[in-house]
Amino acid sequence: MANASFTEYTVKINNATGDVKIKFTASGSSKSRFFLDEIKVTQASTNDPNLSFSATSILTTLGNSFTAPILSNPYNVPVTYSSSDATVATVAADGSVSPLKAGTTTITAKSEATDTYDAGEASYILNVTPSLDDAISVAEALKTADGTKVLVKGIVTRTNAYNSKYTDLIYYVADAAADNELEVYKGMGLKGADITNADDIARGDEVYVYGTLTTYNKTIKEFAASSIILKQTKGEEKTSITAAGWATYVTARSVDFSKTSDVKAYTVAYSATDDAITLTPVTAVPGNTAVVLKGNQGDYTFTTTTDKAAVSKNDLKFYTKATSVAKAKTVYILANNNGTVGFCPATVGSTVPAYKGYLSISGGTTAKNFFALDGTATGINSIAADKANGRDVRFNLAGQRVDKNYKGVVIVNGKKQLVK
Repeated sequence: MANASFTEYTVKINNATGDVKIKFTASGSSKSRFFLDEIKVTQASTNDPNLSFSATSILTTLGNSFTAPILSNPYNVPVTYSSSDATVATVAADGSVSPLKAGTTTITAKSEATDTYDAGEASYILNVTPSLDDAISVAEALKTADGTKVLVKGIVTRTNAYNSKYTDLIYYVADAAADNELEVYKGMGLKGADITNADDIARGDEVYVYGTLTTYNKTIKEFAASSIILKQTKGEEKTSITAAGWATYVTARSVDFSKTSDVKAYTVAYSATDDAITLTPVTAVPGNTAVVLKGNQGDYTFTTTTDKAAVSKNDLKFYTKATSVAKAKTVYILANNNGTVGFCPATVGSTVPAYKGYLSISGGTTAKNFFALDGTATGINSIAADKANGRDVRFNLAGQRVDKNYKGVVIVNGKKQLVK
């Protein structure tokens, strides 16, 4: 179209259906002449191919079977696949992926622009973790340089209190029967899942933790935030009751004692006014609750539960790490004195093993020397914190009672020993 000279104009039509009418009108007061020299009609590629994957991020472990996320390609446009790091994983023409080593790569599917469709792209992040066979011990991890990504196998020795405001948890792992501990700072759950309750990770669990090592405050070796658990085997809730017929026990997860025959569980409350204790029967209790058990001699495995009902006043406490008794008549340990079982004060300087239930009395020296569970007082004065029922009792560092065949670090008569 021309006006005094040839000028090119473009008319863009969007989202039109049916016939389209274009009207040309001369401008100006005088009659103008114009003519169309050439008309070109083109169709722009304005349709989105809408490529997308069924997942935006996926985790796989070397050696495990792996299925790539499904590509949604509703218009069946031709696509090509690529991996941002082919040393971590390669991708075939059909989109199948072959993990090669631990690391992270982005898998992308692309389509070229055509007369009908715009160029399209979709991608997902693939995180490849080491084979479980390549896990190192806690002892090895404690010697590994900061910034190194490692897979560590260990036993959960303790956890910080769960807070529902957060999706992570601080907990600690150690090698079985070893005197070492590695902090897992703000760790995530299995395969990176959020921590949603106090029972997701508990003392006694065997875990494979994957993350980056660092050193806090130049002294504490730990996993940096957001490490994940690749495999988790939950520990059992179990203990033994001796011929004395009584034992203390600290739950790791919520337990329903009513599911176990021949055993009764009690909380214990101390009254300074009466200088006496009261036992209250309980059935289901939350994790990390100390109770005293009454039952026949034997080994018991308890049933976990989802019941999170908190117990009322309970003066049975426990330490999360082996702790020396600092003040007389504040820590009372269950003991058997000539056939009478009850709580007596632990000797100052003796060691209370981790997760061994004890009666806590804040009054100190004014409390009496023995609180019999059958209501009969005796003349017993004090006892080493881990010597009960008239014989030496051994505990591992997780506070679990072990027999004489146990190998590793144990606490006997308030002192650590290495049994080989």
